[in-house]
Amino acid sequence: MLVALRSRDEALARPAFLADEARFHPLGQISGQADALRIKSDDGALLFVQAPGRNAWLWVDPGAPEEVRAARIRELAERLDDGGLPGVFGDPGPARTFAEAYSAKWRIAWTERMTLVPYVCRELKQHAAAEGELRRADIADRYTAARFLAGFSRDAYGERVAAFTQLPAADRMIERDELYFWTVRGECVAMANIAHRSARHGRISAVYTRPDARGRGYGGAITAELTRRLLDEGLTPMLYADAGNPGSNRLYRRLGYEPLRPIVEIAFHREWTA
Repeated sequence: MLVALRSRDEALARPAFLADEARFHPLGQISGQADALRIKSDDGALLFVQAPGRNAWLWVDPGAPEEVRAARIRELAERLDDGGLPGVFGDPGPARTFAEAYSAKWRIAWTERMTLVPYVCRELKQHAAAEGELRRADIADRYTAARFLAGFSRDAYGERVAAFTQLPAADRMIERDELYFWTVRGECVAMANIAHRSARHGRISAVYTRPDARGRGYGGAITAELTRRLLDEGLTPMLYADAGNPGSNRLYRRLGYEPLRPIVEIAFHREWTA
C-alpha cells in the first residue's frame, strides 16, 4: 500500500536507501519540501517525490523481490491522478517499468532523455591550479548568474532559454549563499553551486564555464575548491555528470571523483496519442 512520505521519514534511514543515498541525493532534499508530492510504500520498498512542475525521483529497493518491485511501481502509476508529470529520474529498470505503466494509463509517449553518472569524492586528488580565485556571488551578480544559468541549460540539456527567465533561480541561489564564481582579475569566468547538504553528502551542481574562457582549467578549479570545502566540513561531495559528455566525466575523475551506477532521466510527451 502507498502512503505519505514525511520529512525525515524513517524510510530514508533504512540501510537499503542509505546505500543509495548519494545516487538519489535530491530525493532526500525534495522530501523535506512541504509543497512536494511525497509517496512511499508502507514497506519502504518504493520512494517517490516530485517538486511542483519538476521531474520526479523514483527509488525502488534493489534488494526487494522482483514481483514486489513491479507491483509497487504499477500501484504508483495507478495512484498518480495527474497526467502532467514531465519526467522521472531513477534506476534504468524501475524507471522504464514506471514509464511503461504511466504512459499506458495516460496514453502518452516517453523517451530516455539522458543518462546521468553520479559521482562521489572521498579524497581530492587535484587542487585548484588555474589562475584566479573563488568568490561567493552576491545580489549584484544576479544578471551574470542568470546568463551563466541560461548557458548551462543550453549546454547540459540542449534547451535555449532567455537569460531573464533564469533570474528567479539565480536569486534563490544567491539568497542561499551557495552560488560561487571563479574570477580572473575581477571577471567572472566560471560558476558552480552547492545545491544541498545532507547529513552525509554535499551536492555540487550548475558547473559552467563561459564559452570564451574554456580550456584554461577554470571549471576544474571551481569544482576542486568547492569539493575541498565540503570535505573540510566532513561531508562527502557528490555531483552528476551527463554520460554523453566525456569532457566533464574526465574532469571529475581527475579530481578524484568515483562513478556510481548510472541513473536515467525519462521524459513524457503529451503531443502523442494512440
